[in-house]
Amino acid sequence: MEEAQIHPLPGQDRWSAQQIIEHLILTYKLTSDSVDKQLKSGRVPKNKRNMLEFVLRVQTIALGHMPGGVPAMRAVRPNQVTPEAGSAIAARFLQAAEEMDALLVAGRKKFGIQACGRHPFFGVMRIDEWRRYHAVHAHHHEAQLKNAIRYAQSLKTS
Repeated sequence: MEEAQIHPLPGQDRWSAQQIIEHLILTYKLTSDSVDKQLKSGRVPKNKRNMLEFVLRVQTIALGHMPGGVPAMRAVRPNQVTPEAGSAIAARFLQAAEEMDALLVAGRKKFGIQACGRHPFFGVMRIDEWRRYHAVHAHHHEAQLKNAIRYAQSLKTS
């Protein structure tokens, strides 16, 4: 079994390294779908936000903080994960990131600084906000990923 597949802290509701990467891939695909839908419609979405969306946006996008312990939406939870080699996971991750980046570039060219796509928690977002969100989100999972890998390595040496 590869390090990426070993479940950290058995018995707890934690993700393995592979599941963390799968979660990030799913979030990239969710963004890609939202931006692609907006590109196909050709219209700028209405910029209506409720108070919760506003507060979450300020906390996450403006201040760069994602609270820990908040469960991921079902759409981006890595439920059924087939064990893969680290190189295969990395290739899928890179492909999803590049596809999302291409759509974000196209969105920026078409919509400029106007909103392009809707996030389920933050509402409509501009391209720069999508990029900031993904940077904050990846940083949020960085320590979790390092801990999962460290735990898996400790099992191999013991």
